[in-house]
Amino acid sequence: MKIKPVKTAVIGCGMISDIYFENLKNTFSIIDLVGCSDIADSKAQAQAEKYNIKKMTNEEIFNNPEIEIVVNLTYSSSHYEINKQAMNAKKHLYSEKMICNDMEQAKELKKIKDDNNVRFSIAPDTILGGSMQTCRKVIDSGIIGEPVFAIASLSRGYHMIKEDKEDAVRKYSVVRKGGGIPYDMGGYYLHALFNMFGPVKRVCGFSKTRNQTRPYLNPRHSKFNDDFFVDTQNTICSSLEFKNGVYATLTLSSECFGNNNIFEIHGTEGILYCGDPNNFGDKIYVQRHGNEKLEFPLTHPYTENSRGIGVADMAWAIRTNRPQRLSFELGYHALEVITAVNNCTSDNSVQFLSTDFERPK
Repeated sequence: MKIKPVKTAVIGCGMISDIYFENLKNTFSIIDLVGCSDIADSKAQAQAEKYNIKKMTNEEIFNNPEIEIVVNLTYSSSHYEINKQAMNAKKHLYSEKMICNDMEQAKELKKIKDDNNVRFSIAPDTILGGSMQTCRKVIDSGIIGEPVFAIASLSRGYHMIKEDKEDAVRKYSVVRKGGGIPYDMGGYYLHALFNMFGPVKRVCGFSKTRNQTRPYLNPRHSKFNDDFFVDTQNTICSSLEFKNGVYATLTLSSECFGNNNIFEIHGTEGILYCGDPNNFGDKIYVQRHGNEKLEFPLTHPYTENSRGIGVADMAWAIRTNRPQRLSFELGYHALEVITAVNNCTSDNSVQFLSTDFERPK
């Protein structure tokens, strides 16, 4: 039986869009990419010409009855409004991380999703790639025994960014509300941990914004040495207790030197070194019983940059009437974890989580 591809349109034609367009157009046969839009008309025009699709407005996408999936690749500050409009237009939705900026907005989006009976998947979709799927297989197969704790850490140097354009820093989403590194990169580690261990029971930790006001550093900038405001947390240190008993630490900062990643799972019989969950095909390693650390062969496909695989998985789920692997609930839980860390900082509490999800197959 031939399965009809799912007509799909993209809103947001910025930095991350090119790999999405490439894969949605040429890699996943279940997707029929037909249109795109952007607040900057020239960006939409360029992608439309490059991929032989139609440049559209948001309204044209929402009002087109043949388009079933909308892919939202806009800045995080726009996620709430675009996601709400798409679902009210009864479109299935795939959104870049995170769902929105806060839990109240997320609750509203959940109601809209349920009322309109649409699907809603949240990036990142890297957990569907070869590396993270192999990590899941190692865990499920008992190769490292019973998992006891996980270490997830990422340090980056966003504070070192030298803006070249007149308003590049203000447009750069990582200094805006909901766009700091806990929101920008936290989802990669949280989705990977959720995929391996299921939902989190409780959280404690700390978050802060280092150097909330800082100067423009480019001497050519008209506001050189004037201050701009960083409107988001840029450093967190947290402890997570999963419902299955596994402990994890999650530490993220954009205020450090370089770009350094640690992602390890420690079990009763060995250690799993997971690579970078931002990537699809990193090498992974296993160390058991005091032996040397050995590369573990990847057991699953999609080891190249396969962003858009979550959209394809949802499209297949629509056509075959099964749950998509990147559920709304999984993304909702990730937002609550980061929100809980911020709440711990405010009132010195331990936060029990209220959201839940079914661990994807």
